[in-house]
Amino acid sequence: MTNARRPSPLNPRGTKIAFLVLSAVLNIAAGLAFFSLVDWLMLTYGELMTGIDTTLMLGMFLSALMIGFIMSQVAADGKGMTYGVYGGLAGLALSVLRVWSSSLVLAALVGLVCVLGGYNGGMLGEGVRRMRARQKKQHDSAEENKKRS
Repeated sequence: MTNARRPSPLNPRGTKIAFLVLSAVLNIAAGLAFFSLVDWLMLTYGELMTGIDTTLMLGMFLSALMIGFIMSQVAADGKGMTYGVYGGLAGLALSVLRVWSSSLVLAALVGLVCVLGGYNGGMLGEGVRRMRARQKKQHDSAEENKKRS
C-alpha cells in the first residue's frame, strides 16, 4: 500500500474548469426542476402531501449523486469528488435560497445532503472508472500473453 495522501476534494487544482462550471450548472438546473416538481405536487395535492422535508432531502441527494457520478465519468481525470463537491455547493446555495423561508434547519439539511450527494457520486464514479481501467489493463495484458504464446 502506498502512503500517498489523497488530495482534498475542495482543492480545484488540476481540475477542468469547464467541468466544474458544468457540474454547478447541472446541479442548479436539477434543483430548480425538482423544486418546481415539488411545488406543483403541493399545489395539486395540498393536504395529501406529507413528508416534504424527506422528499426534498432525498431528491436533492440523488440528483447531486447522479451528477457527481456522471461528471466523474465524463472528466476521467481522477478529480470526480471535486466536481461532485463543487456541484453540491451550487446545489447547497440554491437549496438554502429556496427553502430559507420555510425553515432554517430544513434549508441546512437539504443543502448538506446536496454536498454529500455530490461527494458520494464523485467517489462512486472514480471507483467505477478505476475498476474499468484495471479490468481493461488485465484484459490487454492477457491478450498480449496470448500473442506471445
